[in-house]
Amino acid sequence: MARAPKLSLPDRPIAIDSGLNRDDLRAALDQIAKEGGKEKRARVLEVLRQTLSTGMARAEELFSKGRLGGLETASLIAAIHDTVILGLFEYTLTHEVPAANPTPSERLALCAVGGYGRAEMAPESDVDLLFLTAETKGSAYTEQVTEFMLYMLWDLGLKVGHASRTVDQCIALAKEDQTILTALLDLRFLRGDKDLADTLYTRFRKDVTRGKGRNYIAEKLNERDARHEREGNSRYVIEPNVKEGKGGLRDLHVLYWIARFLDKENRITDPQLADSYVELGLFDEQAATRFQHAADFLWRARIWLHFISGRPTETLSFDKQTELARKMGYASGPIEIAVEKFMREYFTNAKEVGALTRIACAKLEEEKALRLPSGLEALLPRSRRNLKNDNLRIDYGRLNFADPLQIRHDPSIILQLFETAGRRNLDIHPDAFSAIDFRRNIIDTEFRRDPENARIFKKILLGAKAPYATLKIMNEAGVLGRYLLEFGGIVARTQFNMHHSYTVDEHTLRLVDNFDNLEDERLKEDLPIVSAVAAKFTKEQRLIMYLTCLLHDTGKGQGDQCIEGAQLGRRACRRLGMNKNVTDTVAWLIRRHLDMSETAQRRDISDPDTIAEFARLVGSKERLNLLFALTVVDIRSVGPGIWNDWKGVLLRGLYSATVDYLEGREHLAPAAKANAAREQLSEKLTPEKNARIFDRLDELTQNYWLNFDMADMIRHARFFNQISQDKVDTAVQTRLTRNRDITELWVLTRNRSGLFADLTKAISSCGATIAGARLHTGEKGQVFNVFYLQNTEKLAFGRQSQHALETLRKRAQRAALGDVKDMVIPKPITSRRAGAIPVKPRVKFVRNDSGDVTILEIEGRDRPGLLSDIASIFRDNELEVLSAHIEVVGTRAIDAFYLCLPGTIDGRARNCALPKAVRKTLKEQITDLLSPQISQAA
Repeated sequence: MARAPKLSLPDRPIAIDSGLNRDDLRAALDQIAKEGGKEKRARVLEVLRQTLSTGMARAEELFSKGRLGGLETASLIAAIHDTVILGLFEYTLTHEVPAANPTPSERLALCAVGGYGRAEMAPESDVDLLFLTAETKGSAYTEQVTEFMLYMLWDLGLKVGHASRTVDQCIALAKEDQTILTALLDLRFLRGDKDLADTLYTRFRKDVTRGKGRNYIAEKLNERDARHEREGNSRYVIEPNVKEGKGGLRDLHVLYWIARFLDKENRITDPQLADSYVELGLFDEQAATRFQHAADFLWRARIWLHFISGRPTETLSFDKQTELARKMGYASGPIEIAVEKFMREYFTNAKEVGALTRIACAKLEEEKALRLPSGLEALLPRSRRNLKNDNLRIDYGRLNFADPLQIRHDPSIILQLFETAGRRNLDIHPDAFSAIDFRRNIIDTEFRRDPENARIFKKILLGAKAPYATLKIMNEAGVLGRYLLEFGGIVARTQFNMHHSYTVDEHTLRLVDNFDNLEDERLKEDLPIVSAVAAKFTKEQRLIMYLTCLLHDTGKGQGDQCIEGAQLGRRACRRLGMNKNVTDTVAWLIRRHLDMSETAQRRDISDPDTIAEFARLVGSKERLNLLFALTVVDIRSVGPGIWNDWKGVLLRGLYSATVDYLEGREHLAPAAKANAAREQLSEKLTPEKNARIFDRLDELTQNYWLNFDMADMIRHARFFNQISQDKVDTAVQTRLTRNRDITELWVLTRNRSGLFADLTKAISSCGATIAGARLHTGEKGQVFNVFYLQNTEKLAFGRQSQHALETLRKRAQRAALGDVKDMVIPKPITSRRAGAIPVKPRVKFVRNDSGDVTILEIEGRDRPGLLSDIASIFRDNELEVLSAHIEVVGTRAIDAFYLCLPGTIDGRARNCALPKAVRKTLKEQITDLLSPQISQAA
C-alpha cells in the first residue's frame, strides 16, 4: 500500500518588509564575533537593541503618519522581530554554540507561535517561541542554544513566552490542552531543521485535528462565552477591552482558529487575507471585506494603546480614549465630542464582529461542521413547530425565513420573524441575519410608515416573552435602528462619563428589561411599592412605558436631551400611528424623565413647597405612577452599584407625599402634620420619658416632625433619653443600615458659627462620603443634625469596620465642640481616568415659593473635602445651612443647599460674592486632576 504523502508546514512568510537590512545585521554580528573580547556579548546585545529600536521607530512613524494601517503595522512589527530573532539565532549557531555536523539528538527547529506566529503583533506584545527538539532529553547543544537565546532576548527587554518540546510532547499536550492545540494552529517555522517542523505539522493534522472539527469549534465558542462573561458580557461597556472584550480582536482570532482547524488544504496561511476565508467558504466577498475592515480598525486602536502607554495596555480607559480620539482622526471640536465619535466607531466595529461570527456559524451549521443538540427540532413542542406562518420555518431549532427572496415582495416578513421569535421564545437562525443584512436597505421610509409594520412592532413590544432579548437581537441585526430611526441615532453612541457603564442603546434596552421585571413583579421583594404600581398598568400604559423606555434618551448629543428627546418621541409615535394620549404621554415622560430623581435627591422632600411644585409638574396620579416606574428602571439601568435603597427611600418618600397632594390630602397643613406626628410619638413613649425627651424636641422646628417617619423618631427619642440621663449638651451616635447601604451620623449639640463646616471636615477626614444631610436648629439654639454617609464604593460607611465607626464618632464629637485640630482631609487620589472627563463648574441660586429660603445648587468635580470647603464659605459669609442634599454622578458632585440668607444690604452684597467664592473652590483642584488639554478647556 502506498504511503500517504507527508504534509508540509505551509510557508507563511510575512508579506511586509521590515525595512531592516538582514545582511548588514549578520555582517555586524560576524565582525563582533571575529574581534572577540570581554565586551563581545554586550556589543552583540547593543547591535540587536539598536536594530530593534530602529525598526520600531520606523513602524511608529509610518503608522502615526497614516502610511500603514492597523493590520499592516501588526505585520511590520512581527517582521521587525523576525529580523532581530533570526539574526540572533544565526549568530548563536555560528559563533556561540556551533555544531558542524549535528547529531540526531541535536536537531532543533525554531518556531513562532501565538500572535507572533500569526505575524500579528502590537508594540508591547509578547514574543512566543517554540524550541522544537528531536529527543525528549534533548542535548547539551540544544539546551545551550535555547539558554543563550532566551537570556539575550530578555536582556533586550522583550517579554518572551517559550517552550522547549519534542514532537511527541507537543502532540500529547495538544490532545489534552486547548491552549496548546490553538498555539500549534498559529505555528510558523522560523529557522533550523525544517523536516522536524514538518513532522510536527503532519502528526498534528493526522493525530489531533482530523475528524475533531465539531468538538474544537464547540470548545472555542464555549471559551469565547466564558471570556465574554469575565469582561462584562456586553460589547457595549464604556471602557472596553480591545483584545479580550466582546467584539474585540480575540473574537476575530476565534474565527481564524476555527478556519485554520478546518482548513485541510492549507489555504489559510495569513489571518489577514480575506480571500482565504472566501475560498474556504466561511464568508462571501462582502463579509470578508467587513472582516478585514473591522480587524484593521481594532488593530489600529490596539497599536495606538500600546504606543501611548508604553506597556501592553488593552483597555480603552477614559484617559486613553481622549488620546486615541485625536490619534484615530477626530482632531477637531471639544474633546468629549471627539471621544464620543471615536467610541461610536469602535462600538460599530465591535457590533460588526458579532455579525461576522453569526455569518460564520451559519456556514458551519450548514456544512455540519458545528455540533448542534441532536434532535432539537423534533423535541420542540408541537405549538413551536406549527408556526402558522408560511413565511417562516424552524431550522435546527432556530427560526428562519422559509424563502429569503420573499422579503423583497413582502418586507414585513422581517418584523414577523422577530415577533414570532419573541412570542414563542425562539432563537433566530444565523442565515436569517445574513438574509436581513443583505436586504437591509428595504427598511425605508415606506416600510416605516406602513401601518401593518407598526401593528407588528406593537405586538413585539407587548407580546414578547423576553422583550429585552428580542429587541437586543433586533438591534444586533440592524433592524431596530433602521425601523425606529430615533433609536438609530443612539446606536453605539457612547457616554463620556464615569456614571454610565454602557452605550446609550445598551442602557436603553436594559430599561426595557428592568421594566419587564418590574411589571411581572420579579422585583417585588426589592421594590414592593413601585412593583405594585407597575403590576396594575393597563395595556395602553404598558405600551407607553415600553415606547418611553426605547425613546427616552434619543435626544442625547442634540442640545437639551430632554426637549430634543420629547420632540423625537412625539415624531416616532405619530409615525407608528399611536393615539393622542399615548403620543402626548410618551413625549411628556421623555421631557420629564430626569425630574423625579433630581427632585428626590436634590430637594428637601419634607418641604411642602417642594411637593406642591412637583405635584403641579406631574398633574395627575396616572402620570406620577408612570414617571415613578420610569425613574426607578432608568436609575437601575445605568450600571452596577448605581441603584441603592437610599435612593429608593427618597423616591418612595417623594412618591407618597405627591400622591397625598394629588388626592387632596394637602389640606393637612404642615403645622397640623407636625402636631399629629408629635402626639403619635408621645403616645408611644412612657410618661416618665416624655418630659425628658420633649424638653429637647420642643426646641426643634416643625421641619423635624415633617422630615422623619415614626420609626426614625422613636430611635431618636431613645437617643435623646440617654442624653438627658447623662445630662450632656453634646452627643453623637451612628446607625448603620445595611439594606439601604447608608450609615447615619446623629449629632446633638448647641448652634454656633462654623458648626456645619467643622462637622463636614471631621466626616471627610475619616474618609466618609456625605450622601445627604438633614439639619435642624431650634429657636433656642439646639441643633440636631443627621448625616447620611457612604464609602467610596457607595456602600454604608464602616459596614465592615467598627474601628472606622468609632473614629467617626470621636471626631464628630470633637468637631461639634469646635475642635478640628489635626483633622486632615485625605488628598485627592489623582486618577487619569477620572481626570480625562471634563466637568464644568456651575453655581446657581433658586428661590423657593416661600421666599424665606434660598436654594444654592452647585456642580463641580467631586473630591474629598469638597463639601467641607463649601461649608467653610457658608461660615465665612455667615450663612445658616438648613439642609444639604448631596449627589455624586460619576466624577461630578451635584449638591443643593437650603440657605437662610441675611436680609440686610450688606448681606446681599456678600451674596454677590458667594458664587465667585464657590466657583473658585470648585476649580482649585482642577489642574491637579486633569490632563493639560482638559484643564485648559475647563
